[in-house]
Amino acid sequence: MLEYYMNSFGIFIVYKYNGKLIDYISTYKRQLIVVLKKNFKLQVNQTECSIQIRYWRTTLTQILFAPLGYLILLFILQRAGHIRDSRSIPNPYSYPLDAIPTCQGYKENEPCINLMFTPKNAQTLAIMNKLSDNNAARGKERFTVEDNDLNVLDKPTKKIGAVAVPDSDFIYTYTFNNPNTTMFGISFDFTQNSLVTTNTISYQVWYNYSLHNNGSDVYSRPLLSLFRGLDEAILSYYNDPSGNANPVKLDVTIKDWPLVPPRLLFDDLVNSYGPAFFFAAAMMIFNNILNTVVTEKELGLRYAMETMGLKSSVYWLSTFISYFYLVIIASLVICVFGILFRFSYFTNAAFSVIFVQFSLFGTAMVCLAMFITVFCRRAKIAVLFGVFLFIIGLIFQNFVFSNSFVGYVWWDVSVDPAAWKTLCTLIPFFNFGKIFLDVGLLTAGRKDALTETFIPGVTWDTIYQKMDSTYLPDYGSGAPDVPTIAVSFQFLILNIFIYGILTWYFDHVYPDEYGQRQPFYFFLLPSHWGYKSEKKIQKDDPKLKDPKFSDEDEDVRNERDLVYKEENSNSEKFPLRIVNLIKEYKKYPFLKSKTDKIAVNKTCLALEQGKLLAFLGQNGAGKSTTMNILSGLTPPTDGDAFIYGKSCKHEMENIRKILGVCPQHDILFNDLTAKEHIQLYGAIKGVSDEEIKKIIEERLEAVKLTKVADRFSSTYSGGMKRRLSMIISTIGDPKVILMDEPTTGMDPVNRRHVWSFIEKFKENRIIVLTTHSMEEADVLGDRIAIMAHGRLRAIGNSMRLKSRFGDGYRISMNVHPSDTEKTKEQVAKYFQKARLEDDTAGSILYQLSPEATTVIPDFVQFLESDLPEAKLVKAWGISQTTLEEVFLSIIRKANPQGYNGYEVK
Repeated sequence: MLEYYMNSFGIFIVYKYNGKLIDYISTYKRQLIVVLKKNFKLQVNQTECSIQIRYWRTTLTQILFAPLGYLILLFILQRAGHIRDSRSIPNPYSYPLDAIPTCQGYKENEPCINLMFTPKNAQTLAIMNKLSDNNAARGKERFTVEDNDLNVLDKPTKKIGAVAVPDSDFIYTYTFNNPNTTMFGISFDFTQNSLVTTNTISYQVWYNYSLHNNGSDVYSRPLLSLFRGLDEAILSYYNDPSGNANPVKLDVTIKDWPLVPPRLLFDDLVNSYGPAFFFAAAMMIFNNILNTVVTEKELGLRYAMETMGLKSSVYWLSTFISYFYLVIIASLVICVFGILFRFSYFTNAAFSVIFVQFSLFGTAMVCLAMFITVFCRRAKIAVLFGVFLFIIGLIFQNFVFSNSFVGYVWWDVSVDPAAWKTLCTLIPFFNFGKIFLDVGLLTAGRKDALTETFIPGVTWDTIYQKMDSTYLPDYGSGAPDVPTIAVSFQFLILNIFIYGILTWYFDHVYPDEYGQRQPFYFFLLPSHWGYKSEKKIQKDDPKLKDPKFSDEDEDVRNERDLVYKEENSNSEKFPLRIVNLIKEYKKYPFLKSKTDKIAVNKTCLALEQGKLLAFLGQNGAGKSTTMNILSGLTPPTDGDAFIYGKSCKHEMENIRKILGVCPQHDILFNDLTAKEHIQLYGAIKGVSDEEIKKIIEERLEAVKLTKVADRFSSTYSGGMKRRLSMIISTIGDPKVILMDEPTTGMDPVNRRHVWSFIEKFKENRIIVLTTHSMEEADVLGDRIAIMAHGRLRAIGNSMRLKSRFGDGYRISMNVHPSDTEKTKEQVAKYFQKARLEDDTAGSILYQLSPEATTVIPDFVQFLESDLPEAKLVKAWGISQTTLEEVFLSIIRKANPQGYNGYEVK
């Protein structure tokens, strides 16, 4: 039968008539709904009695306070701009034209040159002297006309009034080599030898544009003063070259036109700063996604949900939807209040066009944030990256799209389209800034005449039209070929799909914090799309030849042989088989290092149904690493584990349907209650609503959490969190349950409640737990596996371990000190190899070997008899070696060169 699964996005076609498609859709739908409810509960939780807001400040900031705050700030700035533009001066003052000011160097009081002139002859000298005289008459310092021998490379050594120079080239070269030292330059052009005999007077004025042009007065008043002074001097010389006549005076006054405010005030500040302000508003949701998603990853919350069977595509789709509706609300707030503030950007454009613009931009930023979270493992790093991107984007929006000259340069013919335009269109805020610039120009309008303003506005028809050339700057090669608004909309839609697909892809291939990843070609593998592939270990597999250790315990060796025998047969006696499991942590992927560590070394185990296996070992012995491999958290370096015939390497998704996990560290949502946790994980696991209610009632009562069922888990003690985590691992009645130190932090009373619960729950199931409690292992463990330095050192039930690795029994007796020797003689009759460990003040302690087990009943009968020798013993006791003593004995005998030949202290 042919079946195609596209399980990553829930879109697939199945040619099969067994209800599998319906089950898949139903599971997918239920998981999506319950995770969406979880996300919503972290924002607004509706209980039976009231609506309890949890993160209402964060939510309202994203959808209301931030957009509205930026709009209000824009409104204030634009209002101030309108007040400035509304100024009226109907009767401006007139003011006389001043004299030519004295020069100033690059710094105040530095040497400088007031005026250079060329050529030097009688006429130009006379004109310069007249200019100086007239300037002094207007109240300024008289400048002298000098014949200074200047060098083009040397700066002036003093203040020079007017100096003759050889030619115009000298003026150019000198001012080029010595900028901001010369105020004016004049080059006269005489068509005749005598100025008086010609009717044409021609001269060229050189001036320092950077100092004299103030942006509003093209020819500044000092320059006009020079022109007036030159004209006076030339006319005076023309009337009387001898200089005896009265000089000609030209009195000039300057007056501005009346300042009348425009009939239409432009929202120039909104159009200039809007891209930066609205980008900042979108970044509120963007940064919240980074923090929330990466925090869930860092705390293992996503791992917990996936362990219960949550599909990764459901997780990403629920995240997208949870923030998409926030984007929609925030966009609606921006558009509505933009209209209420009467911004032309919003009032002169179709509401739906602007709403779609902000919605697409916000959605694209959501997808970009999801993509970034794939590569961040710590929330602090994600937030720092968000701040960095915020600063870069803010600078970009504020300087690139604040005006059309810089904003449209990207589409000039001189810009390489492959290198810049294509790359920039992959950035959502670039496309948003370009759209904002387009819409801002079309909604603000342009002046076709001094008193007329044309505003085309923006509709769904105009977004498909090219921008009119009158709105576009000219870079010397004609107007740039700017794409339409519709094309920029399409780029935003493309951004959404690109970052969505990249999130899906890199979420599979980029290794997580545990090293889990899929090959880069995973989407080409049939198994990814639903084709089942079973991989069995064959007898002739070279990896499995001679895996034994020379110092391996007999029971451990027998366990290994049993695993291989079952692995290569059709027996289903042992549903959980660990086959030659190896986990090595390497510092470098392809090189050996002294710091490389083998955490699990060729472990083999076979577990029966209805049994509980307890792992004992020191910290770092390999217990938790083995549990992580079984739960799919960590990939094995070599070997495999099979749970009901399914490989932990290749079929973990199917295994999780029958697997429950209580991890070493509590993986709980701080702001969900115990009931909500059970409802969430129960729905993910596919448990019916009726069964979830039953779990809440019965299992919370079994571990004494009923009274706190409606309290947030953040208020729980460590023991209470462990109990809730253990209940979660049993949801869905899994066939295999992994519990990593489930009773850590519990008081003795609650620990025994949990033991009772586990004992009742293990029927027809396999339970594997790790513990540091010898008592817990002794009470619960049908079999106990002791690990040291990554290797399995001993396995068996408590009695088996005590008999094989214990020192036998201890007999303690209290007698009168004078009767000590007589009592020792009686002990020697029964136990020839008994070892005296203590003989103090009538207190006698003997250590008996395991071989003495058959004699102990006879000795007890003697102590209980009425014989005179027995009556010498006032009190006595017999105890077997404890499991703790067995454990310590095994650890002491374990190879101290356990980790790659390096001693473990």
